[in-house]
Amino acid sequence: MIEAMSGGRFIIETYADGALMGLKEIFDAANSGTIDTADFTPHTFIGQIPTAPLFSARPLGMVAQPMMIWMDMVGQDYLMQALEGFNFGHVQYYYISTPEDMAWSNVPLDTIESWKGLKFRTKGFWAEVLQDPRVGASVVTLAGAEVYNALERGILDATELSTPVTDMRLGFHEIAKYLMNPGIHQPSTTVVEVVHEDSWAALPDDLKAIYNAAMHASAKQAFNDNVLLDIEALKFFENYPGLTMLVAPQELQDYFFAVADDLYGKYREADPFFAEVYQSQIDFIEDFKLHVKYQIP
Repeated sequence: MIEAMSGGRFIIETYADGALMGLKEIFDAANSGTIDTADFTPHTFIGQIPTAPLFSARPLGMVAQPMMIWMDMVGQDYLMQALEGFNFGHVQYYYISTPEDMAWSNVPLDTIESWKGLKFRTKGFWAEVLQDPRVGASVVTLAGAEVYNALERGILDATELSTPVTDMRLGFHEIAKYLMNPGIHQPSTTVVEVVHEDSWAALPDDLKAIYNAAMHASAKQAFNDNVLLDIEALKFFENYPGLTMLVAPQELQDYFFAVADDLYGKYREADPFFAEVYQSQIDFIEDFKLHVKYQIP
């Protein structure tokens, strides 16, 4: 898209994961200028960006539409502040995903009691929520490639991994009896691209504008495409023999929100910037409810 919009003046050479370096190396490589740009989900690099989960994969956070609006409104400015101290000249989101599936399991998980002692695969803030004594799950950290076999062999009682279409391709419906949604643990996942400061400075203003316009266009198109793919996956799950689809009761969602908010409170107390970004999101969520209340039939 960028090449066509620029008449061939701007070409970005892309490489598959692992072609140049491992995933964990790309942040430092872009920061040092070894590569011009890198894309990733911010929460992958929580060690370098303590506020990263607020920008990507925040449990009980925003779904894609309000997240896109918040990112355009103030989120990207906050993310650039979070990246101060690194050598990035620009950051731009180019994809915000549909929600992930909440839980694949062989027992229903629609009460808080059913989570006690549950061997559940997850990571990040959601792992901290589930390990809270008020929930009492036993969190297991596994790489994505190991999850199917672990669930099939009973090493795990339940798991989350990705969006409906991805989970369908991985075949979790073949080994689990229950699928519960919505994915409150990861209502959306933001993927961003960072550009080294020298590479960004070298671009003329018109190519910078083309870059941003192309990123915005790809974000909307990628989201639309994934909604359609997820719909097909959910249709498949609804009709798959032996699989029961569950919707998490509102009281269970509210319970998890209370636990998560307490967790975020600890981070807010420890980090004023975390507190500022979090409050900005909470304020916007409240404002967005007016849109839902008065403008969504």
